[in-house]
Amino acid sequence: MYCFFQYIITIVLLRVKGAEDAGIYGLAYSYTNMFVVISNFGMDSYQLSDVRGRHSDGTYIAARFSTSLVSVLCFSIVLFFFTDFSLKVRLCCAALMLYRILEGISGVYICILQKMDDYKTIGLSRCIKSIFVFGIFCVALYFSELNWAVICMSAAFLVVAILIDFPQVIKRAAFTAKAVKHDIINILKPSFILVLQGFIGNFAMFFPRYIIEKTYSIEELGYFSSITLIMLIFPILVSPVLSVFIPGISGLYIDKQYYVIKRMIFRMGLCVIAGTILLCLSSLVWGRFALSIVFGEKILPYSYLLIPVLLTSGFILGCGVLLSVLIAMQKRVECLIVTIVAVLVVALSCPAMIRVFYMNGSLYSLIIAYAVEGLVMLAYIFYHLRNKAAVTDNGEG
Repeated sequence: MYCFFQYIITIVLLRVKGAEDAGIYGLAYSYTNMFVVISNFGMDSYQLSDVRGRHSDGTYIAARFSTSLVSVLCFSIVLFFFTDFSLKVRLCCAALMLYRILEGISGVYICILQKMDDYKTIGLSRCIKSIFVFGIFCVALYFSELNWAVICMSAAFLVVAILIDFPQVIKRAAFTAKAVKHDIINILKPSFILVLQGFIGNFAMFFPRYIIEKTYSIEELGYFSSITLIMLIFPILVSPVLSVFIPGISGLYIDKQYYVIKRMIFRMGLCVIAGTILLCLSSLVWGRFALSIVFGEKILPYSYLLIPVLLTSGFILGCGVLLSVLIAMQKRVECLIVTIVAVLVVALSCPAMIRVFYMNGSLYSLIIAYAVEGLVMLAYIFYHLRNKAAVTDNGEG
């Protein structure tokens, strides 16, 4: 929900305030993404899977407050070194970080309600947050500047959380309020590698935007950020499907059905390739029209970015499929290593690519990085499965 909410905000900013504010918001959004991974710390999935109640609700809440504090500290330290950021960008980063911290804290309470099967309250809370928070943002944006609009958005979100999320959890008899401090580390430990991977991976999305703003202007970044919203829509839409595949692949891996896993990878890979080609070709027909409808006529000089954006989206989705396979096989360290490889490729190639190919260069850099990451993962997965199959055959023999 959050990602699509931000897409709508970016579209509103571009149409109402112009490319400069859209660029500021896009840069702040990609910057805060890195630290939101730390504040969330992969706790939601772990919390929902704790059906036996190994940890109290209070412990999960205390853990989220702890990771939020660490996240804000890291956010502030890193922001101090980004001296190229203007004051307006810094203030927007701070305001947006506040909103995302509040959303993370509210998320713990939402997970508690979900474990209690109170989907009515969850639905009510999310609907009010979507409509009320967005409405407050638009009103504040009309009468004031971007940073005040984000602060008002945070205040509106907090009001909804205080009136609905918090009291609905606290009043339940099943709510276990006591926080066991020494148990917090047991909640956080299983997710450490994946959190580190998420932080590093989000840097790959932030760095090209930072280089574009530094090399050209915040207005140019505004148009770039607007069109590249499309880049993450399809991976986000497909991610629930991948989450369904993970348990199945884990079961096949445990049952030593390695050939079936290879076949699934091949089929999913073909679907991603075919879908990407179809989108790129069809965009020649609908591309400019869709961009003008969504973002306005001013975006059309930047429509040349659309096909590289769709290609990048396809590579991201393909890597997402392979990462899901690695996660299903419990290869978390390997996930971290391939992510580091991709980020290094982006960091080393992006500045030169942007200077040579203008804003397209950032997308070419990402395409190369995800292609390298995908090939490394594919080679490792097939090599590992072949060795496992050989051991199995020898054992049976």
